[in-house]
Amino acid sequence: MTRFDSPESAFVSPLTPDWTIADVLEWIAASDDRCHDERLLGILDAVDRALHPSSARAATRVVVHVRALAARVAADPSVGERVLGELVPVRDRETSAVAEGEVLVPA
Repeated sequence: MTRFDSPESAFVSPLTPDWTIADVLEWIAASDDRCHDERLLGILDAVDRALHPSSARAATRVVVHVRALAARVAADPSVGERVLGELVPVRDRETSAVAEGEVLVPA
């Protein structure tokens, strides 16, 4: 599997650009299923690349990204306060249709 190439399509419901990394980790921790939901790979990979651009590994499992992000937050709590929108470009929802497969939680 290759790394996620299009970060602007990474946002999935209910994640929004104003969530912090700590918010995302807390939301994932609330349900064990979320830690294995491959639909989160895009956003987590984009955040990982933004925080550590020289990272050579391409995680193919959500749990690997979650553990890496949690370790970064534990080492430097200010990382948890970073907002997704500053790390991952946001697509224009009016001009981009959201594919059904991207929705985790119905609106």
